[in-house]
Amino acid sequence: MSALPKETVVGVVGAGAMGAGIAQVAAAAGHQVLVFDSQISAAADAKVRLQQTLAKLIEKGKLTQVEGTALLERIRPVEQLSELAGCGLIVEAIIEDLAAKTALFVEIEKFVSSEAIVTTNTSSLSITALASALQRPQRFAGLHFFNPAPVMPLVEVVSGLA
Repeated sequence: MSALPKETVVGVVGAGAMGAGIAQVAAAAGHQVLVFDSQISAAADAKVRLQQTLAKLIEKGKLTQVEGTALLERIRPVEQLSELAGCGLIVEAIIEDLAAKTALFVEIEKFVSSEAIVTTNTSSLSITALASALQRPQRFAGLHFFNPAPVMPLVEVVSGLA
């Protein structure tokens, strides 16, 4: 994540364990992060869980209070997918279902700029198949974080045919 310009806002779609971990990694790299989940309050709940996780890291001396507070302040839950319009990078982390992911990417593409990079965290679905419904499949990639994302400093980047 740190290879992105610091002013890049990162959007994370899906606030489960992977989505929350990806949001933490992006915020730790200094990015503002917007988190969306289709389940009401899931993004806000993920931020509460992250606050608890950071408190444990602070308690263990692995993070300072100032660092933890700053990291948490860079993450903002949003209630509408359209609120991700200003993001330069979108990372999807929802259920492993081709139809659900494809429909989501078509919706995301309606809101984000033509320069935004749209990615999926999938480890099993075809990047080319996921990108096929997009108007700009060339800006789509796999960005597969390993679980747990904040602990495993490894990201697999997968390109599609476009």
